[in-house]
Amino acid sequence: MKRIVYTLAQVLGLIAAWYAADRFSAWVGLPFSGGVVGLIIMVALLQSGVLRPSAIEHGADWLLSNMLLFFIPLVVSVVQFTGLLKEDGLRLFAAIGIGFACVMLATAFTVEWVCRFERGRKLRRLRAERAA
Repeated sequence: MKRIVYTLAQVLGLIAAWYAADRFSAWVGLPFSGGVVGLIIMVALLQSGVLRPSAIEHGADWLLSNMLLFFIPLVVSVVQFTGLLKEDGLRLFAAIGIGFACVMLATAFTVEWVCRFERGRKLRRLRAERAA
């Protein structure tokens, strides 16, 4: 029961962080979504050590493991737009496919960059410890 409450608290914290970033993005008038702002802030907090990964780990794992459930309403609503799909379906699917590929590539390059950065940081720390 304690783990469920802990996970729920983390999920609510992540939702609150997203909402705050979304409101900030709308208030400032940024040309991209609050989710991107929230992601940038979350990465900065994690990298700086202000926020420990264990503080959001269970909530983030739960959200990721249940992500498919968040897309069910979207898939069901597609049934209402069969006319649009008949007319522009190929273009829509091409745009979705290209967007999906761009997101996957950006994610892969970002993960690779972060891993290289972390490896370099650890290597510099080891070299400094050996030199001392």
